[in-house]
Formats: sequence, structure tokens, C-alpha cells
Amino acid sequence: MTSSKVRSVGRPPMEDQTLARFPKGTLGRIKSVLRESESQADFIREAVELELRRREGPPVGGPDRA
Repeated sequence: MTSSKVRSVGRPPMEDQTLARFPKGTLGRIKSVLRESESQADFIREAVELELRRREGPPVGGPDRA
């Protein structure tokens, strides 16, 4: 017996979308450091996630530093 539901394989679907503008040359810099088979979107998602974790975490280095 087979199910009529189609299951996707891979990464879960993205729910939030935004348009981001970067200073001239930024996308070229990103492209120059991409890992093999990594997309520009993958890089940006990872960079945002790392920055969110940094900002949401405990302060580092004293009372005036985040």
C-alpha cells in the first residue's frame, strides 16, 4: 500500500523571507569564500544564525560589552 502524501527530502521548507541589501562588493566577497557546494543563501543563513546565537547568549567580557 502506498501513501498519497508526497514527502520532501532534504532541508525543511523556509517560512520567513526577506530582501536584504548589502554594500557594493559584499556579495563578491561572500562568493569568494563559499565552501564547495555551498550557496550564497546557505552562507547568509548560517551567518545570521551565528550572529543571533551570539547576541542572544550571555554577555561576554564585562558589563559594557555584548
